[in-house]
Amino acid sequence: MQKYLIIFFLLFIGAKFSNGQSDNNNWKPLIIDNTQRIWYDRSQLDTINSPTFNIWILEMHRPTLSLEGISDNIMRSKTLYIVDLQQYKYGIKQVVYYDPSNKMIKSFKYDTNTLTENYKYIFPITENSFMQKLVDELLRVRKQKEAVK
Repeated sequence: MQKYLIIFFLLFIGAKFSNGQSDNNNWKPLIIDNTQRIWYDRSQLDTINSPTFNIWILEMHRPTLSLEGISDNIMRSKTLYIVDLQQYKYGIKQVVYYDPSNKMIKSFKYDTNTLTENYKYIFPITENSFMQKLVDELLRVRKQKEAVK
């Protein structure tokens, strides 16, 4: 009996501390000021080594957002962007909306695999935009990696 109790206890502890279904994002501030609060996933940024990549961006909305078709107020949105540095454009692959208690309200996925290049990357990366700041951070991280080599 004690043997089974020990096995159950070890399984319980293992399940409690495993991260199998949790997000492993390493959020770092990108823009924190009076008008915007945006973070990027540093763990993704560290692995980028091609001109096209995906990256999660987390944004806090103050005041909360109200969108047509979503009855709750949106406090945060987490967006998976697809970026093409050669075209200097980006698009959206997925958006997840959260309420003030950080409960997921709604999630949208866009099938970018079936889109042509003209429709996959529909937003230009403009000067002083959050995406330009992200690209600047990517270049800084790459330069830092090269200096270490």
